[in-house]
Amino acid sequence: MKRTAPMIAAGISSLLAGVYILLCALPDTERMLPRTTINDLPLGGMTLEEATETLEENEQRYRKNASLTVAFEGKSYQVPVGDALGSDPKAAAEKALQKSQKRFSARGLALLKALLLGDHSTTLSTVRDIKALQRSIADSGLLDADSTTQTSYKIEEDQLLFTVGTAGQIVDEDALTKKIIAAVQADDFENVIACPDTLGNVNAVDLDQVYEEIHTEPANATLDPENGYGIVEGIPGVGFDKESARLALDAAEEGSTVAVDLVYTEPEIHAQDLKDRLFADKLSTFTTQVGGTSNRLTNIALATEKCNGSILVSGGVFSFNNMVGEQTEATGFKLDNAILDGQIVQAYGGGICQVSSTIFAAALFADLKIVERWNHDYVSSYIPAGVDAAVAWGFYDLQIANDKSYPIRIDVSFTNGDLTVDIWGTKTEEAPVEIETRTIDDPAPGTLAVETYRRVSHADGSQVDMEKVADSIYIAQ
Repeated sequence: MKRTAPMIAAGISSLLAGVYILLCALPDTERMLPRTTINDLPLGGMTLEEATETLEENEQRYRKNASLTVAFEGKSYQVPVGDALGSDPKAAAEKALQKSQKRFSARGLALLKALLLGDHSTTLSTVRDIKALQRSIADSGLLDADSTTQTSYKIEEDQLLFTVGTAGQIVDEDALTKKIIAAVQADDFENVIACPDTLGNVNAVDLDQVYEEIHTEPANATLDPENGYGIVEGIPGVGFDKESARLALDAAEEGSTVAVDLVYTEPEIHAQDLKDRLFADKLSTFTTQVGGTSNRLTNIALATEKCNGSILVSGGVFSFNNMVGEQTEATGFKLDNAILDGQIVQAYGGGICQVSSTIFAAALFADLKIVERWNHDYVSSYIPAGVDAAVAWGFYDLQIANDKSYPIRIDVSFTNGDLTVDIWGTKTEEAPVEIETRTIDDPAPGTLAVETYRRVSHADGSQVDMEKVADSIYIAQ
């Protein structure tokens, strides 16, 4: 009997050892131990790839639904944070798989523990993309929640009234970001986050911008081309003293009102002035002698009719081509001589350049701004070199701008062989105009080069303006 007990104990020990060795041999080192879970997901028996895929799918669902509620100033805002989150499913799966990959002698214990207690672990997503989180906060509308009132202004009677802003509460974005990160790390998506705040900022008034918004230059009375050239009353200019406004605003308390006087500037020309002096003075006149075929005379008469009575308000531009239109048989023009690339050709409207040239000359003596002008290929017989103006539909135009304060009217008449252009306007001073043409020495071979100058003498004799108004290069004959 004494020998039996030790033998039984040895047998049991051998049996237990054999059972344990069997337990050590049972785990598949390529698969998770039974009852393995991560984030409550059953992964027992899965390979690393299967477990990783399962965790990744769960991560996607988790991120899609991950949203926090933030309370600020009595309102609730939803901040989706999924785009900012991230985790490492593969690393979590690899860590769980290591339990079945322990050294052989330890695998039995790991298996036994898994069977009896299970192997449960948790891996939480963390905020990995701060910029994405900041975008979510901005998209939620939290950053727009601002009880600060900025300085505003209105015009009342003859004053600019500023209501000085008051600082309120705004979201402390940095502090809120830290709170959201902490909530994510704690896996707390249930509790409402009380949004941290800070004092808002009342911006300094951009007086340059305010001035730009209300400032207007005085506008002289003028004529309305869209309403039968009726008289339109002038408009006073409006502005204010920016420096005094800045001093007053800098000294003002939040919520107070600052009044700044508006400064009005009367226009130089009122409606009555315009009515009394409209087209009162002949600014210039110029006449050329017309000859040629009956077709040429017809063309000149038709162009004269279309240009006669043209009115230009201050700043307006006269375009000969726009006034006369395209020269075709359908528009009443006849075939006559015209010059194209130095050659005489037949063209509808031949001869109308005498009308444009006469208008150009009159405009020079009226001291009007020349916007566009071209010379002919050859010096014209009816006007001096440097004073002509060639036109061709679609190519060359004569354009004259009214740079005077008052409107002007261009009267064109064709009577008894005389083509006359009178330009009427309003003289604001006596300023005689002289036109001088200068032939350039040593021009290109076979050409004649001419410069045209205009001299304006002001009434008090204190100033004489001299400007070159045209360059002309002709084919020498």
